[in-house]
Amino acid sequence: MKKNDFFVWLATFVLLSCLACSSNEKAENYGEPYSPEKPLVVSQIGPQKGGLGTRVVVSGSNFGNDPSKVKLFFNSKEALILKLQSNAIYAMVPKQPGEYSTIKVAVEEGQNSDGTAKYREAVLENMQFKYNIKATVTTVAGQLGVNSAKDGMALEASFGRPVMLAVDPTGTLLISDDGARMVRMLSIQDNKLSTVLSGMHEPWQCSYNLDFTRYYVLERRSSQRPLLFYGLFKDSNWQESEAFYDQKDDNGNYIAGNMDYYGLAADDKYVFIMSASGKRLIRVDQETRKVELIGENLNMDSWAHIAYNKKNGYLYITSEAWGRLYRLDPYHTPPGHSTPWLTQADIEHIVGTGKGAAKEGNGKSAQLGEIEGMAADQEGNVYLADYSNHVIWKVDEEFNATIYAGVPGESGYRDGKPQEALFNKPYDVAATPDGILYVADVYNYLIRCIAVQ
Repeated sequence: MKKNDFFVWLATFVLLSCLACSSNEKAENYGEPYSPEKPLVVSQIGPQKGGLGTRVVVSGSNFGNDPSKVKLFFNSKEALILKLQSNAIYAMVPKQPGEYSTIKVAVEEGQNSDGTAKYREAVLENMQFKYNIKATVTTVAGQLGVNSAKDGMALEASFGRPVMLAVDPTGTLLISDDGARMVRMLSIQDNKLSTVLSGMHEPWQCSYNLDFTRYYVLERRSSQRPLLFYGLFKDSNWQESEAFYDQKDDNGNYIAGNMDYYGLAADDKYVFIMSASGKRLIRVDQETRKVELIGENLNMDSWAHIAYNKKNGYLYITSEAWGRLYRLDPYHTPPGHSTPWLTQADIEHIVGTGKGAAKEGNGKSAQLGEIEGMAADQEGNVYLADYSNHVIWKVDEEFNATIYAGVPGESGYRDGKPQEALFNKPYDVAATPDGILYVADVYNYLIRCIAVQ
């Protein structure tokens, strides 16, 4: 036997032996199956603090020996179970369950009348897990102060002016570069910036649809009408675009009309666009391309942007000049109407007392600056880019407005802890479903990332 062959044989033998040992260990340690007649008990967790991915052991009894029938929760966040024994669960801490978590174990023990799984639950009493939060702001694309469009490796490439952006769960960002009249694609996985659409006039607000298979980007100026926006599609790797155009009503008049549009958002069926000052709210069917007027004279500030919140189904509206956040139900159909119709009475003012220096608070007691683009995460939190105060806001479901990143009133460039990081007129923010944020840091000509773990 050759020397190399011997070492290959030896390595294979050791690997197979380890796998056999592991298999035997599992067979010996899985323990007794779950019994409905016995109590389900959660007695301990160790360690009692840690961060994302920390390995923990939850001790107790009657967990059973079938991992497919057991769930472990830190508050409402489900943990990844690595190994199960009847008296112990080995798992990894999920992302951001809360500063303190109640530990709950759920074991499947049959079916409900509707055919869904029925679970028996038990919680760990008199003890909580403390989640150690680690937050950082990093630069992921562009060169500081360089305002010319160049493709390439993310930190060697550059932007004309990155103003608006959207991100999917894989970390693919599509960015409106209005300084270069382009849409740029940033792949976080490949660490690469490329151009996917060029020749636009002024690419502006943009959005993925809810399943992230389509991306839409607005042409904002009236001079481009009847062109409304472009669509890019995942099945062509975002390389092919289609134009969406305005249509005429029964009187021969264009529905969207000859005006500027600044706001665009999408759900799973429609693309919503809002004109300057909220004069018109339009929806466009993503499949049929039908254009419908669903609201008029909504009395918004001229520079108003919109975002769709999947958690509650509302459209959120920012007002730059007024420093306020509003929302409305885009499917509101009043009596006497067969399709949605929105008026000023249907808009809810939820955050911001008026434009000024940053002041945290609840609802209308908070004071925001010139807020521009925004995004919502899967938990319903809304994040706002404050152009004049150089910060990113977080607004939770109870309308508590807190500064998420940046130093109020101080512009500049600095990565690091969110409360110490510096931005230079951030214009838009995008959120992945699990809450990683990307910021269009306009006058640093960069894309920044805010990751909280």
